[in-house]
Amino acid sequence: MVRKVNHKELEQLLRVYYDKKKALIIYGTFGIGKSDSVRAQATLIAVEKNKKYVEWNKLNHNEKEDVTLHPEQFFVLLDMRMSEFDPTDIKGLPDYQDKESIEWRPPKWVKLMEKEESDGILFFDELNLAPPLVISSIYKIIYDRVINESKIGSNWQIIGAGNLGDDRANTQELAAPVRDRGGEVELEGADAEEWCSWAATHDIDPRVIGYLYWKKENISYVNFEDEQKFTTPRGWERLSNLIQGIKDYTLMSLVCTSAISEGQAREFVAFCQIQDSIKIDEIIETPEKLKELKSKLDVKFFVLSAVAERFKENKEVNFKKVMDITKVLDEMNDVEFVAMLWKLCLKYNKRVFIDSFTKSTTTKELTDKYSTYIMS
Repeated sequence: MVRKVNHKELEQLLRVYYDKKKALIIYGTFGIGKSDSVRAQATLIAVEKNKKYVEWNKLNHNEKEDVTLHPEQFFVLLDMRMSEFDPTDIKGLPDYQDKESIEWRPPKWVKLMEKEESDGILFFDELNLAPPLVISSIYKIIYDRVINESKIGSNWQIIGAGNLGDDRANTQELAAPVRDRGGEVELEGADAEEWCSWAATHDIDPRVIGYLYWKKENISYVNFEDEQKFTTPRGWERLSNLIQGIKDYTLMSLVCTSAISEGQAREFVAFCQIQDSIKIDEIIETPEKLKELKSKLDVKFFVLSAVAERFKENKEVNFKKVMDITKVLDEMNDVEFVAMLWKLCLKYNKRVFIDSFTKSTTTKELTDKYSTYIMS
């Protein structure tokens, strides 16, 4: 059994393995963010190295030419979906111009990786969904850092990702020599609060965030027996995009049940309908009205996620208003809601929140009492 890690621990490992240029294989069930973690780390490294981050598969022909000609300017994520590959996609095609021997014409991305000044991450995604011959073809790449007869530039890191064997994804058992060529970890399913923290900085609908703060256990639901649509963090992200602009709840229900499991979809739509019965502007204007919602947990989760989202622009809701609401929550002994409100405000507008927090004198008692929520 390999070491299980959460998303934060995986981020730390990815950086260590990149710095040492050692291969790492990440296992985990589908939809929990294995690829997103690699992409986020690649983006961060590009910023730190003052290079332009690009994803090779999203570039057109001319853009790929530019990257190949000026590799020192770019940090490249080469995302290779191995389930779609055959061995020639890596080795290239034979060139018979010289009849005495065969030369191979490798793909353009291989020519890029040959350049010593090139930099990036070669990401073999869906590694154990690939045919055995394809898996065999990457042995030498992972261990010797050689593609065909071309040595990979010293800046490149190699990462693999694969599904778990019980995902019913027709996975191949990776041979021991492959597994021994890199470190291995299993990424655990997303923690709802951790995911909501991520979601606040990735334009996820505040209704989705509020719902999952309320129903943390619903971040993921996979049951192969009941034939329902699976619910995964990736599904919630997809749903967030799909419901934008939809006002009709019949249509929203249809959309939701196509994106996540039916039971959770019904509950989420009911959660969204709260906005029709709650006058959020009045609560923002008069936070004391929160006390009228004392026993209505779902409503409070909805209201506070909406309040935090409005803090993003620091106009309708500024730091003073956040603290006015915090004071009422404190009087109600709603510590969990203070934590939620502060964490989301911190994510939505970190600079303003931290700056205002450190300068606050009129609310020192509250800032001292709940300061632990902004220390992490």
